[in-house]
Amino acid sequence: MEKIICILTLIPTISFANCSDIQKYKLALEAHASNWANKNTTRTPEGGVYKVKSLDCKNHCKIIETNSTYLKYEPSHPDADKNGYVTYPVIDAQAERAAISTYAKSIHLLSSKCKKRISSLKNTDSLLINYKNSSVKQDIFNFDKSNKVISWIREVSNGKTQIMNF
Repeated sequence: MEKIICILTLIPTISFANCSDIQKYKLALEAHASNWANKNTTRTPEGGVYKVKSLDCKNHCKIIETNSTYLKYEPSHPDADKNGYVTYPVIDAQAERAAISTYAKSIHLLSSKCKKRISSLKNTDSLLINYKNSSVKQDIFNFDKSNKVISWIREVSNGKTQIMNF
């Protein structure tokens, strides 16, 4: 019997969103990007398998980590246990990529009502978001023909740049 794994994602509802949601959406982008980038990480500097990140917004929004894992038989893997199994994080790469696309588009839609906090420019295959008074200076998202994100460039205010290709 095949096991079905569900990943619940906080999908933004733009009609009810307001400018205070920008920070929440930026945190969600970071969590989903980290998950996507670490979908095959079996060993972290802290020890053990990568912990899956999600957004918790009960009192105030914060990123939380959970130990959601599965075992795969790979006896030659350097992180295999004595029985030949490797522990991997349970991450659906397609769902993470879709969430990143959704949050990027949501921030773009918010830019029309939050002009004091963000501005954005969009053409057929890319989206530029500029943040005002934020540690993140700008995000640039590039999309394929089916409107899925294929790359994301983040520039933070200290001049550092992070690039993620999907």
